[in-house]
Amino acid sequence: MKNIIIADDHSIVRFGTEVAIHSTFKDAKITHASTIKEVYSHLNFRRFDLLLLDINMPGGNNINVIKEILNIQPDLKILVFSSYDENIYALRYIEAGAAGYLNKNTAMEELSNAIQSIQERGKYMSAAIKDLYITKLTTSKATISKSNPLNKLSNREMDVAKHLIEGHSIQDVSSMLNLSSSTVSTYKSRIFEKLGVDNIPDLIELFKLHSQG
Repeated sequence: MKNIIIADDHSIVRFGTEVAIHSTFKDAKITHASTIKEVYSHLNFRRFDLLLLDINMPGGNNINVIKEILNIQPDLKILVFSSYDENIYALRYIEAGAAGYLNKNTAMEELSNAIQSIQERGKYMSAAIKDLYITKLTTSKATISKSNPLNKLSNREMDVAKHLIEGHSIQDVSSMLNLSSSTVSTYKSRIFEKLGVDNIPDLIELFKLHSQG
């Protein structure tokens, strides 16, 4: 992993991550980006081996961003490095094309393990995510949805739900995801119907419940 780009809108996270990477990969050349626009600019200018991507950053808060990045550099390995709960989001991002998903609350030495795993095997999954993956492969969709109703949501519905539980308005979500307000309202209605909730507080509680597994 010679050329690595760290994409996060918090400079202290980027520099802390750079220190952690250099402790194991001393020859790595690190590039920083604070927005998805900057990520695209760097990717169009030079080739990278690995992208550490925070999914909660300007322009990058949707699952489809993985596909957009791989359209620019198909061979790029993407390690999602996020504060969002891996039990809810990790498999979705990995299935979208990411090489791995690492929660920011994980010990920094696990970051080196994750990068090493991607370098050697092309993928990284924590023990918890491996268990989720095996469960998904060996269990029917109906059973999975029953045990965790969040699995009923499409990726786009999950993107919308994520922003709604963070307290964003329909207009905010519309701007963030580049969708019309009416489309976001439609997604909101579908989310409520699929999950059997009537309001945002109930939606928040449901996400809390299923992020503890």
